[in-house]
Amino acid sequence: MELRRDFHQRLDELYAETLRMGGDLLETIEKTRICFATLDRGLAEEIIAGDDLFDAYIDRIEEGGMELIALQAPVAVDLRRIMVIMRMAQHFERMADLCEDIAQAVRHLPSDSVSSWMREAIDEMARRAVRLVERSIECFKERSVEMAMELDAMDDAVDKLHRKFFKEFDRGREEDLEVAVRVVMVARFFERIADHAVDIGEHVRFMVEGTISPNPQSR
Repeated sequence: MELRRDFHQRLDELYAETLRMGGDLLETIEKTRICFATLDRGLAEEIIAGDDLFDAYIDRIEEGGMELIALQAPVAVDLRRIMVIMRMAQHFERMADLCEDIAQAVRHLPSDSVSSWMREAIDEMARRAVRLVERSIECFKERSVEMAMELDAMDDAVDKLHRKFFKEFDRGREEDLEVAVRVVMVARFFERIADHAVDIGEHVRFMVEGTISPNPQSR
């Protein structure tokens, strides 16, 4: 009995650490949205420097998860929970990397080089991506399959904005090529952040139901 109490205590600590990582990630994504909207290079440097925080998080979470699996031989429900916690940490770390990529792009964009329509279009995508990540964390907390299914519809809205953004270029807007390439990549990075949030919902479904989605959106 003492061994099982210790196991569940350590599992609860791992869960809490994952939620802390998610909270820090939400702050970073919002900071990244503001960074691009304002082309704030100082904020970009702060985001880039903060990436080490997420590397440390994933090291602790993966090490803790592997120890629980190796030493405690968890039953199916607990094993799925540990696996999902580790997968969530991986998605969080990748989203943090995407924030760093966006910050790197901002470093190379002159403050007067990005058209207002670009900023507005990407800001709307970024706001929706933040809400998606927030909802995916809520979904994990509540272990809600219903919330997981809602994430798909929320992601559809991000995809539509992404397609609309590209159509603007097709209308013959004249933009500096290097600036356009960097901004297109920023739009793609925010879309990928949203995709990772949807994948978290699929992991929650696996944790609750034991089912695996055949078509994960991100890798």
